[in-house]
Amino acid sequence: MTENIGDRLMGICITIDTFIKPKEKMTQKLASKETIQKLYENMGINFPSFIPQLCNCNSSLESLEPLNDEESENPEVLRLWKLLLKLHEFSLITNLDISTFLRANIRSSSNQEKRCNLKYVNVITFEGYSYLFGFGKDKTNALWKIVKKLAERINDEELIKDIVDIEQWAKEFEITYAQQEDRYKRNLSIHYDSDPIKVYNLLSQISEEFETRRASGFLKILDDITLFINKHIRKYQIPLFCSTDDYGIDMWERINHFPDRNNKLFDELDERLMNFAGHLENVVAHCEMLEVVQEKLQLDKTFVEKLQPLVLSVFPGIHISYIYLDLTCALRAYLSSEYYFEKQLNLRRINIVVYEGFKHLYGYTESDNLKSFWHRNIASTLNDSKNQDLIDSLNEIEHELKELASDNRINNKQLRECSVHYRYREKDNIVALFYALVKSNPLIEINKSLKLINLLPKLLKINTESTNFVYNLEQEMIKSSNNKTLA
Repeated sequence: MTENIGDRLMGICITIDTFIKPKEKMTQKLASKETIQKLYENMGINFPSFIPQLCNCNSSLESLEPLNDEESENPEVLRLWKLLLKLHEFSLITNLDISTFLRANIRSSSNQEKRCNLKYVNVITFEGYSYLFGFGKDKTNALWKIVKKLAERINDEELIKDIVDIEQWAKEFEITYAQQEDRYKRNLSIHYDSDPIKVYNLLSQISEEFETRRASGFLKILDDITLFINKHIRKYQIPLFCSTDDYGIDMWERINHFPDRNNKLFDELDERLMNFAGHLENVVAHCEMLEVVQEKLQLDKTFVEKLQPLVLSVFPGIHISYIYLDLTCALRAYLSSEYYFEKQLNLRRINIVVYEGFKHLYGYTESDNLKSFWHRNIASTLNDSKNQDLIDSLNEIEHELKELASDNRINNKQLRECSVHYRYREKDNIVALFYALVKSNPLIEINKSLKLINLLPKLLKINTESTNFVYNLEQEMIKSSNNKTLA
């Protein structure tokens, strides 16, 4: 069995600067380059090691799935077989998921890139814990709850004890790493927010040490679950079909790739990433400066309230920067990946960023559009402009946005759900995710992301125009108010 990555991660501290607040820099001891490289290689070994297991597990599960539980001689045991195989497939995919994002973090060339990669460790561990154990009312749909109920019906005391032991370790993980604040961070990482300053604060607070420990804690649960699965598969003599079907992965690996000759795109994206990161820092710093001025000069709250329309006008630009940062980081992670499934897991992330980022930016439905940054902060502002060139530019960009919104390669709810949730309520997405990972087409996923990336600078430019428009209106209102006071 591959060396326990969870144990290797535990205690490793890789100190990095904060996203924008250098005064909060951590001072823990750095892990050596040799230790980090060894960890990186060990996680990489998982890919060639786990993929044959994953294929065989999926093949075994599909062979058992058509069998009718009630017509079996021992229906409860047949159900247990299916559940243990589903658990095994989930644990393999989730382990590779975490390895993908931690390896991308280690390869990152800047703190901004590190943070964009690290925030997905929270997402994967949260979604993984939710799949297994659930939160609140969703606990009834959790796979572990279903396994436990089945064990109680079978009346196997050893099986029940092992389930309860893992449940206890999981509860300890939840207390440390899956509280309400962590769920809030997961939501911001996936869905962004109508107040993009919240997303910025999330990025600025990400700790590499904490996320590494979070990953370690969850990988330890997965390791324990793997031991649990192996023990009871042997005990109940679950038939694992030694299938030679690799689902065409060897073929897909040869033909299913995005060419980047001489790393041209990879290097160019790094330069663009730094430019947008710098723009983001400047804009957020100016937004935060208003409250600092109010506090320092002891001004009343109306000072900030009067300037709130101006602050809101720059929100689309902040959100655009997030999309740009997330997409460039995901693309670089894909282009620098060494293994096929590592690349495919990064394609899945690209799909999430494009879908969720565009939803806030423009939206896919009329309801989405009315709440979007485009409608509320840009189009509704510039429609009153008397500058015909500006109106023409607005209409041209809106036409491009509408085309993207109607593109079913982007507006694909089913693929988005499968990409985000291992399980959504009662719907298990593990097998669907496996097939999506095998066959996701990088030419489609990367081309649609590049289409959006190429549009973002135009959006940023027109957002600057809408901000200037709001600023000029504010200035006119101030002059008008001063003239009335003098009169």
